[in-house]
Amino acid sequence: MIYRATIHQSLTRPMLLAGAERAPALANWIMAAGIVFGGGLHWYTVATSALLVTIGHWALTQAAKFDPELSRVYLRHVRYQRVYPPRTSVAAPPARVHSSVPTPREIRR
Repeated sequence: MIYRATIHQSLTRPMLLAGAERAPALANWIMAAGIVFGGGLHWYTVATSALLVTIGHWALTQAAKFDPELSRVYLRHVRYQRVYPPRTSVAAPPARVHSSVPTPREIRR
């Protein structure tokens, strides 16, 4: 007997907020609101926050079209820089990779 289970589409699609990644979109909107309310209701603060909301959110939606988890990938890339340092070219000398398992000398210390 073959058992088939349907997988709902909401379990496989990324969580987007108005077409952009959720966390960066919320940060963008909160920053725009902070500019308006923190700087007073002047024309230049309203214009700055409107520009941030429109152009910033457009850029976030374009990034989400490219990769819906782009911010997470970038944060993981930054976190791995110490483990996998970038090299300038193929002919560059190999960088020292730190082992995740301590050597016996390191254990004795």
